[in-house]
Amino acid sequence: MGESKCFLSMHKLLETAVSDYQMINPGDHVLAGLSGGKDSSMLIRLLARKKIQTTNDFRLSAVFVKMGFANDDEISEYLRDFSKNLGVQYFEIERSLEKIMATEKKQACYLCSRTRRLALFDLADEIGANTIAFGHHRDDFVQTFLMNLFFNGSLEAMKPVNPFFKGKYRIIRPMLYIKESSVKAEIENSGIKVFDSGCPFGKVSERAYIRSLIEEITKHDSTAKNNIFKALYNRKPDFLLKKPSKDIL
Repeated sequence: MGESKCFLSMHKLLETAVSDYQMINPGDHVLAGLSGGKDSSMLIRLLARKKIQTTNDFRLSAVFVKMGFANDDEISEYLRDFSKNLGVQYFEIERSLEKIMATEKKQACYLCSRTRRLALFDLADEIGANTIAFGHHRDDFVQTFLMNLFFNGSLEAMKPVNPFFKGKYRIIRPMLYIKESSVKAEIENSGIKVFDSGCPFGKVSERAYIRSLIEEITKHDSTAKNNIFKALYNRKPDFLLKKPSKDIL
């Protein structure tokens, strides 16, 4: 698999994010979540290249969490070979979203995300990994920011580095600076196979709605998405409000 200009450009952006937020330290064991989607597959390929200025001294493993969707077996077979070809140790965990939803009355997306994360923590403990990597890219940060703004009434996105259990584990998002359009272009160029998750809720989620909203805004102003991302680090607290002394809403 060759290294195109687009891929090398993305790797430089990943390297910058790792450096800016000290995501990977010498001796870390990084466990990356693989789903069969374009983003996590590109994350594995980028991390497997290593050649990161801050450190190349880290171990990389990948894991696919089977949630009981129809195409799980097909995805796992491909990801096993994909990881092997990159020289990355591959793991698999089985969980059932259907069973979890039968016992907990919460949104499917929340339950799925929580279940996958807990499964990764369990595996990390088993194999001695201390860092868990997710393939969230720049567009995901923009979408999450707007979701929190519209649906939660808060100014927040995702943390590039998020410690858990008093720092025993860290979740990192090394694709922070990478545009989704770049990922799509490189996926097409490299011929990496991409799978639909098979999730019946994916197309009607709040994130899907926000994604369509951003597309509409971008039609009006092509710089809008870049400006939303810029707002995440171009903060001006003096122009925001303090919390009212009484509930006014």
